[in-house]
Amino acid sequence: MTANGNAARFIAAYNTIDSVLRTMYNFRTNITFTDLIRRCSSLNTVIRVYEDDLVELARLRNAIIHNKSETIIAEPNTDVTETLEKIARLISTPPLAIEIIRSGAVDIADGSLMLKDLIVELSRIRHSSIPIYKGSNLLGVIRWRKFVEVLGGHVISQGGSIDDFIGKTTVEEFLRSFPCNNHYVVAGEGITIEQVLGLFNQNRKLACIIITKDGTPSLRPTGIVTGGDVMDLMKVLENY
Repeated sequence: MTANGNAARFIAAYNTIDSVLRTMYNFRTNITFTDLIRRCSSLNTVIRVYEDDLVELARLRNAIIHNKSETIIAEPNTDVTETLEKIARLISTPPLAIEIIRSGAVDIADGSLMLKDLIVELSRIRHSSIPIYKGSNLLGVIRWRKFVEVLGGHVISQGGSIDDFIGKTTVEEFLRSFPCNNHYVVAGEGITIEQVLGLFNQNRKLACIIITKDGTPSLRPTGIVTGGDVMDLMKVLENY
């Protein structure tokens, strides 16, 4: 195959995508590129977004080179070439979530707080979810929506007093009575934007992803991603 402008760039990007996906998901070399893309669409957010484009670009690849001699017989336009190169970058050198969402200290709360004090904390932070710690132990995550549901469904509806409930109940007691274990995950700083989006896609109840240096829950968070960040992260991938 001769190095020939856009065609050489196109083939290089195509080969990068093919090689990285087969290695990443342990697919055999005997399945076609199109089959590879179809299978990876359920595993990778980037592939899911660009699935149909990649299938079409695979057909174009077959029109660009002669399979036996790998001689370039056609030249793709620059827009198509740059699209494939962009996808190749997203797959081979994906942006990390921590690079996008890190903006100072992460808001956390102590499990010994009374709920009335937690309300004050929730009112001043940007996120709708807040990690709760007891010393270095991550107790869980309080979601504002879940908190309101409990007040309505387990306090007011049963004739209880909100003032008594929030004034006499600690955050730790609340989490013990109303656990939300499937509403958060802990990940290391190596988690990519694609992986973050994949986690939110797999679990519709996921409220947040707590990021620590190496994914150990006992470490204080260096970042937090909530469902409200998903659209911003999608835009990052679009402009990468």
